Amino acid sequence: MSNAGAGSFERMRSVRRFFNDKTGATVIEYGLIAALMSAAIISGVGAFGGSLASAFNILSNTIQNSSASGN
Repeated sequence: MSNAGAGSFERMRSVRRFFNDKTGATVIEYGLIAALMSAAIISGVGAFGGSLASAFNILSNTIQNSSASGN
């Protein structure tokens, strides 16, 4: 085999290795999962944030009123 043939073989081998490597795809998949989870959490907090704040205000007022009245 000549030198040119060996170089061509190595190039083909590295191209095959590049297309068979799945580690980059796994990292991208994990990144997409993390982004979707973040979007779900943010939208959930946005949807329920007002009602949750209202519930805590009611609870806080109830505790303050009961301690002020001596119960």
